[in-house]
Amino acid sequence: MIYFKLSFCVFARFTFVLASKYVSKFSKCCVLISKVYNLSITDKQLKAITKQHEYSGPVELSDGEGLIAKISAKANITFQYRCRFNGKSKRIRIGKYPIISLKNARQIHKRMLELKEEGRNPEIAITGETDFLTVKDCLDYWFEHKVSRQKEGTQVLYHSVANNYFYHMFPDVDVEKITAREWMSWFDKIAKKNPKTANSAFSKMRACLNFCKSKFLIDGTHFEKIRQQDVGEASKGGDRVLTLPELANIWIGIERSKAGTSTKNLHLMTMLWGNRLSELRLARRDHFDMVNDIWTVPPELSKMGNTIRRPIPKHIKPMLERLMNTFDDYLFPGASLHKPITISAANRYIRRLRDSMKLPHWRTHDFRRSVSTTCSALGTMPHVTEKMLGHELVGVMAIYNKHDWLPEQKEAYEQFADELFKQVQKELENEKKRASCPL
Repeated sequence: MIYFKLSFCVFARFTFVLASKYVSKFSKCCVLISKVYNLSITDKQLKAITKQHEYSGPVELSDGEGLIAKISAKANITFQYRCRFNGKSKRIRIGKYPIISLKNARQIHKRMLELKEEGRNPEIAITGETDFLTVKDCLDYWFEHKVSRQKEGTQVLYHSVANNYFYHMFPDVDVEKITAREWMSWFDKIAKKNPKTANSAFSKMRACLNFCKSKFLIDGTHFEKIRQQDVGEASKGGDRVLTLPELANIWIGIERSKAGTSTKNLHLMTMLWGNRLSELRLARRDHFDMVNDIWTVPPELSKMGNTIRRPIPKHIKPMLERLMNTFDDYLFPGASLHKPITISAANRYIRRLRDSMKLPHWRTHDFRRSVSTTCSALGTMPHVTEKMLGHELVGVMAIYNKHDWLPEQKEAYEQFADELFKQVQKELENEKKRASCPL
């Protein structure tokens, strides 16, 4: 009896080993045949593999058009879709066999192919979500429907920030699923190089996402959890007021520079008028009434979208006339005579000039503060200096009083110019004395 039981156990063991050996050979044979003849995967083939305790055949079986069955050493099978999307290789997990049957995997794969053909993310076939928006999608929509209606200078600035810091971030990721920690890490990287740039970039991305939310393109993002005060360093309002001796030295520096006529006059006239640089940089011939001596800045060129009227003082009029005799429509052209000088070219010129002078740091925008402060010291009333700067009056006056006080502005501008030119003459005389009496 014991002998019989022992014999039966040996026979059973022998049969199991033999069967396993032939199943393994059968599955390998199926794989080989499918590779040679480029056949699709069969359910029988997959079942044969799952019956094994260990698998040593090919790690992937192809069903065509990117659908594969990935097989582990323990004979676990996972369906995947392998493709290129948005210029990058992707492997999208469909599911494990037999929970996901071969038939279901093919149906999901077919839907993925359709989505990819439409230019949409194939993963939507798995997540069951509607198509999501990426950071790039949000930026594109914001630029097309919001930024495109703003001034040219603003558009150039926003495009520059987006191209440098945002368009390449979080590719192919649902913007609503980007965590607050991921957003903050990104801004921290920017802040390491330039804290103020990071803070400014934050405000622009917030404007973009808020606009998309207002249009019901997205429900909300984790970006909303971040406070701007925690990102980089906020830019501080300028407080630099150039003294008359400093302004005189800058005037002399511009006059002696090797820049072209239009570039020099752009900055000299900005020093006398106290305008925003782009108001004059983008000015055209028909903005200047040379008969009545009035310069009109149209709303599309003013920062606040208001019309600004300034008088043309006696010191500026000859400079304008020379420019009108030299150039056509744009009076301050750059590389092309048919286009105004770019803001980057104007700023580059000032940087070179500033580096050549021994003065504390200053910017072209400081001319505005200097003109206003000096004119106030000379007795000009506050409402007049506000109009000179192109500001709207506050309170009820902003609604009912549209007077520009042009005669008062003109008197203030000419007083300022007289004082400036007196100082220029003093600086030149002091320069001669120093040259004739060297230490």
